[in-house]
Amino acid sequence: MEYFLPEAGWETPRHSPLPCSLPRSLVDLDLSRNALSGAIPTCLPASLPALRTLNLSSNSLGFPLSPWFSFSSRLVALDFSSNALSGAVPPRIVADPDASSLLLLDLSHNRFSGEIPAGITAIRSLQGLFLADNQLSGEIPPGIGNLTYLQALDLSHNRLSGLVPAGLAGCFQLLYLRLGGNQLSGALRPELDALDSLKVLDLSNNRISGEIPLPLAGCRSLEVVILSGNEITGELSGAVAKWQSLRSLSLADNQLSGQLPDWMFSFPVLQWLDLSGNRFEGFIPDGGFNASSVLNGAGGGQGIPSGGMISPQLFVSASVDSTGQQLELGYDLRAAPSIDLSTNLLHGEIPEGLVAMKGLEYLNLSCNYLAGQIPAGLGGMGRLRTLDFSHNGLSGEVPPVIAAMTELEALNLSYNSLSGPLPTTDGLRKFPGALAGNPGICGGEGCTMDATMPEGKISGNNHHGWLSDWHGENGWVSLGAFSISTMTSFFVSLATLLCSSKARNFVFQPARIEY
Repeated sequence: MEYFLPEAGWETPRHSPLPCSLPRSLVDLDLSRNALSGAIPTCLPASLPALRTLNLSSNSLGFPLSPWFSFSSRLVALDFSSNALSGAVPPRIVADPDASSLLLLDLSHNRFSGEIPAGITAIRSLQGLFLADNQLSGEIPPGIGNLTYLQALDLSHNRLSGLVPAGLAGCFQLLYLRLGGNQLSGALRPELDALDSLKVLDLSNNRISGEIPLPLAGCRSLEVVILSGNEITGELSGAVAKWQSLRSLSLADNQLSGQLPDWMFSFPVLQWLDLSGNRFEGFIPDGGFNASSVLNGAGGGQGIPSGGMISPQLFVSASVDSTGQQLELGYDLRAAPSIDLSTNLLHGEIPEGLVAMKGLEYLNLSCNYLAGQIPAGLGGMGRLRTLDFSHNGLSGEVPPVIAAMTELEALNLSYNSLSGPLPTTDGLRKFPGALAGNPGICGGEGCTMDATMPEGKISGNNHHGWLSDWHGENGWVSLGAFSISTMTSFFVSLATLLCSSKARNFVFQPARIEY
């Protein structure tokens, strides 16, 4: 039933699923995961003076909260997450911040806008603050360091700008810090080394610049570090080597340079490493491959969809314990064992130890300058689902063991210098285009070692070759895909030509006739 609640002093009339006539002695109210809609009435806090926990999450509640929305100091947990609430965050969630018992405030996954009110940083009892996935803007309040009991801070996926405040070092009990998906800038703060209990650090997809400061070596408890999608420069800091509890490290899409250090693969519980999209050069270090029990098959993989790697999914959970005085926190990292070194400047051969990691499910070395042959040891990677060695300078034959890898779902060896006959088994048939751009490869019974038959051609009675089998199970699909891509490229080029004034003037300039 919905109740219409016109409120004095609050100009927007709204329908509300919640009456103000609930029992005043009510202590815990959980209406999460229902189909509630409408607005949350301003009278709700005053009508429930004994309330300690209020959970209205995962409904369809909307409209702004009244600026006078404020609870008593008895409230321990407030969860309005995963609704459609909008407008500004009320300036005083609790009436008396100094006397407040509030441990958990979760307003994430809504449509709140404006700045984070400074009043939140006065609630010193807070242990978990979740404001992620809103439209909040402005800077992170400098007083955030006042929250000395804070253990989880998630402000990710908003529109926050400015620097990462040095005052965060005051939150010395922090376990989870997530600020990714904002517009934060400036260098990484060396003061963050005070967070020696920190397990999760996510600053991804911001505008963070500068180098990884050495003092961050003090964050020895780090297990998940996500700094991808920033403007971080310099060589890989030795501070990273001190994070021996690392499970997941992503530094992708930055401007890091220099050589990969020898300790790069030496983390004992590492299951996810993404250094793609940087400027690393030199050889892939040949050592430390036996360090990670997960990458070597000791733990069961969680699988990835066919076609590529998805980023680790991180879930942080929070609840108040039975005493009502402590927040229980935990996180779940869902990531397939993966290594991605693609789109760098790496050269040399692929180390045998790298392809001996039997627990790997995803391996991407594409878009580098790697040379030599594909290691035959790939056959031992029984869990591998995705393999991408494309756009390198690899030579020699395709190892027959690749065709026998039953778990493989995505394969790309295109645009190398591979040559010689293909394996005679049909294991490669399910990967059309996987060997494009390798003109030295041939297939079929009549193929010789020095044959260089162009892909897709039929030669003599060579009807059993994979590359020559246009009429096979997938042959016409490949031919159709080729035709479509050719026509698409033609029309895109034509559109580009016609849309560019410089190109038009150059191509269609009048002819000069000389006599």
